Formats: sequence, C-alpha cells, structure tokens
Amino acid sequence: MLEIIKLIWILITFSLISGCSSNKVNPCNQSSITYSKIDTEVNERICFKSVDSYDLNYVNKPEIIIYGNLSFPKIKKDSYHAVILSHGSGGLRKYHNAYVKLLNENGYVVFQIDHYKARNIRYDKTFSKVSGITFMNDAYKALELIKTHPKIKKVSYIGWSQGGVGPILSHFTSVTNFINDGENLFDSSIAIYPYCGFTFNEDVKTNNPLLILTGRDDDLTPEKACINIYKKFSKKDENIKLISMEGARHGYDNPFLFFGFEFEHLPSLHVINDDCTLTISDKGEIESLSKKKVTGPKESAALLSECSSKGVYVKYSPSATEKTFDEIVEFLDRI
Repeated sequence: MLEIIKLIWILITFSLISGCSSNKVNPCNQSSITYSKIDTEVNERICFKSVDSYDLNYVNKPEIIIYGNLSFPKIKKDSYHAVILSHGSGGLRKYHNAYVKLLNENGYVVFQIDHYKARNIRYDKTFSKVSGITFMNDAYKALELIKTHPKIKKVSYIGWSQGGVGPILSHFTSVTNFINDGENLFDSSIAIYPYCGFTFNEDVKTNNPLLILTGRDDDLTPEKACINIYKKFSKKDENIKLISMEGARHGYDNPFLFFGFEFEHLPSLHVINDDCTLTISDKGEIESLSKKKVTGPKESAALLSECSSKGVYVKYSPSATEKTFDEIVEFLDRI
C-alpha cells in the first residue's frame, strides 16, 4: 500500500514539476495595458515592459511584455520594503507562494515575476532556452517599476536556481554598470540553491549585501561553485554571506518533492574549469574564461553538454526550508 501511495505521489510530483505552473494562460500580450508607474496598495497582476536579451548587450534586442503578481501585507504602513521574486528553470510554481505568504506576513511587499509565459515556455529542462541574465533583465525592469511607488523605499531581490544567477551577479559592479549605468540597484539580494558558474577579477567592486543559500548535497547546481565565489570575495567583502544547508538537495523547499525524485535527463553542473566558468565581457556578453561566447540557446546547450553529466536527485527538506525562511527574514530585516 505504501508503495502504491508513493507511486501516485511521484506521478503527481512529475506532473507538477515538468509541465504545470500556477498560471496556465499568459495574461499579457502586445495589446495589454502596461504599467510604467504604480501608486496603489492593491494586490494585482501587472503587465510591464522588459527587454528580451540573453545577455547584457542590449543592441537590437526586442522589447517584451511580461507580468508579475504584486501583493501587499495586510497591515498597511507608511513605507515599505519590497521584494522581487525570480523563479527557476521549472517556472513559477505553487510552492513559491509560501515565500509570498512569509514575506507579506512579515510586512514586505512582494512582486513575483513570471519570466516564461510571454516567452511561451512552460518548463526549461535544457536550462538554455533563456539565460539567468534574461531573468535578471526582467528583474531590473521590475525594479524600475516598483521604485515608482511613493511608499516603497527599499527593494530586494530573491531568486531560485537559474533565477538565482541574477541576485549573485547583482552583487558585482562589472555587471550592474551595464544596467541603467549602475544607478538603479537592489538594496540586497538572496540566491537560493543558485547556479554559481560565474566569476570576476578579485579587484572588482561590489554592491549591496548578498546572501547565498545552498544545499550541501545538491547535485544539480553543486554548492562548490558557490563556495568558490564566497571564498574568493569574502576576504575583503563583508557584504557576502553563504549558508550551507546540511543534507539538503536541489529543490529542498518544494514540498511536492517529499519522497524525493530522480531526474535522469537533467544535467549535474559539477564541472569547474576555464571552459565551464563564465564571466561578462567588456561588451556585456556571456563568455567562458577560455573565451567561448554564449550568445544564445545553441551555445548554452553546447556548454551544458560539455560541463555536466546526466542525472540528479531532488528532495524536500522541512528543516532546510524552515531554516531558509528564518534566514531570509533575518537578513531582510537588517537591510
């Protein structure tokens, strides 16, 4: 009987992970009314303009209209700290709502972006249809919008997995200088089991506080690359912090992974060398330390094939999830 229950749960889990997100229909299109300013304290879905770019070189890159879900805490305040949420390659999922609830209950405004609907993506098992920087470009356009609210005085940035690339890169001026000339920045960033395959010169200047939360047993985005970033920059940068969740795997905060699940087709991004470590060129393009350009899905897929092996195991961890919730609130409360 237990095995039957487990099988049913696995089938439900697979359907939730591989195809179904919390919103099936794209609410925004080219004819939608887009916001350039917000001033109400109403929970609503907001369409806004972003740039559809794989990297930070915006020359001849098209405009795209995407959406985010804006939610305010029940207790109104004279001023707010807002948090922008950026999902991972699995898309916007129901378990992300636990973070919206957590943040709203602690007095934070939340703007939850859906990066996929407008791009006709349901789930990116290739990790290459868009880049983490695509997500980051959306987040910075959302930042411009959220900052127009007269009561929002601070804005932070949280991302998961591929969506965690942006929070990490936002810490470095060699990245943010390409965005609005480095003038419009997040007050802090949090990356949850992120892809950490980028690096920069040790003398690079850094921005506002960054918290990296990793799973010690994560074999999809192994924490070793994140530890390398932390060790390289924490010597002179007190604004970067890393917390490793003991025994935690990728997706440790997703209750639908309660029994654990093995994905034989997903890449384990464990290779760390000059071909597999990325940086940003002086033109804002993604390239490896060995100077291989990553300009789109084709180049990204080739890099992933070279820098990974197939097969990962994901599993929910109640203790790691609880600790993540506590660490996030404590971190944001200090900003």
